[in-house]
Parts: sequence; structure tokens; C-alpha cells
Amino acid sequence: MQYNTPMRRKWILPILLILLLRGHGAFGWSFGVCGDSRDDSRGVFPRILAAVEKSDMEFLLHTGDLERSGGAASWQTFRERTKGFPKPLFLVIGNHELQGTTAEEFARFFGLPGTSYSFTHKDAHFAIVDNASGSLPDSLLSWLDQELVTHPRKTDGIRYLVVAMHIPPRTDNIFPHGTAKNYDTQSERLRKILTRYKVDLLLAGHEHMHLVDEWGGIKVIVSGGGGAPLIPFQRFGFYRIDLEKGRVREKFLPVRGHPSTYNSK
Repeated sequence: MQYNTPMRRKWILPILLILLLRGHGAFGWSFGVCGDSRDDSRGVFPRILAAVEKSDMEFLLHTGDLERSGGAASWQTFRERTKGFPKPLFLVIGNHELQGTTAEEFARFFGLPGTSYSFTHKDAHFAIVDNASGSLPDSLLSWLDQELVTHPRKTDGIRYLVVAMHIPPRTDNIFPHGTAKNYDTQSERLRKILTRYKVDLLLAGHEHMHLVDEWGGIKVIVSGGGGAPLIPFQRFGFYRIDLEKGRVREKFLPVRGHPSTYNSK
């Protein structure tokens, strides 16, 4: 059999281009987001890890409150719980991580450059914001502004901008607890920054519920069902986030835990 060499070469380039685009997320990709896995007496969080592992989701982002309290002992417990998870696990610091320790110790234990940091995955840039103290001070918002201006959309292959923090902003539909007195004003400053840079998605936890909100053109997702006791009429679970063709789509994936032995008193 004789092969047509020019014809083979004709098809090689398109195939290589397809493979290259696939590697940069041109055909869409997904990740998981969960939060508030502390006090997980129902075994919810291990089921979330297993669901993400078995799926095509490329990593899991945890929006904070890993364990009941902070400190090396609690964080080691979390590390043991997740040591078999084979995919990347990105962490947001929560208010419970500050109990009995500091943000600097948290970053040092988990090998983070800081509790506010960023990373790029394929065609999405993520900014992780540390508002675990219940505040969005000027210095933090300035850091975020600089982070977003340094990584604009349509530059270096970035198509999506995602911001994640533990405590959600104050919106018309979200009233987060444990925040500073001027948190509503700080939240409005945050919204203006997100709008200026056309951020696609804001992720949070803290409130033990699930909610998708539209905040002045910004999609806000609260994912707080990772195992901590829920508010009434909520279900344990997490979100799958799909990024494809310039669109961000979310799907809530419920997780059923075993009967609780948690004592709320």
C-alpha cells in the first residue's frame, strides 16, 4: 500500500491545532467549588472529594472553614482528610481558620504565597481574596485592583476572571453575618472593581447554604454545604462550574451524608 504523503501532512496540522486548543481550554473545562466542611459529622466532604475525583472536573476550590478551629493540629486533620485526593485543591482562608492562630501561619502551613494570592488555570485567572476577618479594607481592595489590572481579559490567553473569598459581599439578597459595620460600603467598592474589569464570577462560602445571585452584572455563587450544619431548607453539596465559549455555567450537585451525630448545643 502506498500512502499519500502530502495528504497526510495536510491533516497533521489541523489535528495538532485541535490538540493545542484543547490543552488551553478552547473546548471548555470545569472545576468544583465547595465550602464550610468543618463539623462534618455526616461524611459529606469525603463524598465531595470522591465526586470531583471521578468526574472531568479539573480541580476543587474550597471557599474556607476547613475545620472547627485553626492551628496546625486542625490543619493536619484536614490534610489527612484530603491526602488521597489526586487533583489540585485550592484553599480560601475562612474565619474559623483564624481561631487560635494567624493568617500568616495558615499560609505557611499550606505553602501559600499569602492568604490573598492568584493563579491561572488554562484560560481563567483566579484571584483569592482574604476577607476572613469580616472586612474588605482599602489595602485588600487595592491588591485586588492591581491583580486584575495586571491580568486583564484577552491578554496572555485569559478569557475568564474569577474571584473567590470566604465571606460573600453584601448584596440585595445576601446578608452575611460576622462582618464589619461598614461592610455594605466595602462591598459596593468591591462591586465597582469587579465591574470595571468585567469579572465573570465571584465565589464565596461562610453562609451555610447554596445561592446563585446576580449582583450588578456579576454572578455570585455561595457554596456552603461542604458538611457544616446547614440553615433550614438547604441541602449538602457543591457546585460544578463549566467554562465554555465565553460563558460560565453552574450546576448544583447534591451530596447525601449519613445520619448526623452533631450536637448543636
